[in-house]
Amino acid sequence: MPGKTWLLSTACLLFIHCKKENVSKPSVGQDTITQQKREVVISKPEDDSQMEKVKSFLKWYRDNEDNLYSFNTIKGGPQGENETQVNYYVDFNQAEKELNFLKSSGLFSQKFLSVYKQNYVQGEEYFKKNPTDDGPPHGFDYDYFFRTQDDYQSDLQNIEAIQFTVQQISSEQYAVKFHLKNCGMTYQYILSKGNGDQWLIDSIENIS
Repeated sequence: MPGKTWLLSTACLLFIHCKKENVSKPSVGQDTITQQKREVVISKPEDDSQMEKVKSFLKWYRDNEDNLYSFNTIKGGPQGENETQVNYYVDFNQAEKELNFLKSSGLFSQKFLSVYKQNYVQGEEYFKKNPTDDGPPHGFDYDYFFRTQDDYQSDLQNIEAIQFTVQQISSEQYAVKFHLKNCGMTYQYILSKGNGDQWLIDSIENIS
């Protein structure tokens, strides 16, 4: 009898041990479902609103470049044959109209517009310290938005072909980078959230 009792006890222990193993071991099917759920969250599509804002600017600039340059903000320099030549200076009335035109596009933040205006203030200070009526006006001899004298216009004819890279700086700030093949320039746009939860351009930098 002691032998049978020992065998019976051993059998019971083995049964209990096997049952515990079966309960604690997760099924392969359950683990696969959990992984699939995690993968769905990770592969959630990125928000491309920052990139779309930059593309909107490129299209706007392509279509409004002539209007933008119609504001005669820098005056003086070489004149016509019968005109009196004067030193370069900033016409701030024209500059203010230009700023209002930029603001009306809904593409730029107040930070961008303030820096844009400051560029004219600094330009006027330079003209006063270094008066001249000859050659291109210092600081205004290239396109402000593309930072070059090269042919960026041809790149703007096919904006959809441009490759953009979006990088998050913070929850309220993103960087959008792209390269223009024809003019050979690479740009970085910094965007931030403005009023109405819209992305606005804070700055434009040539990082070539």
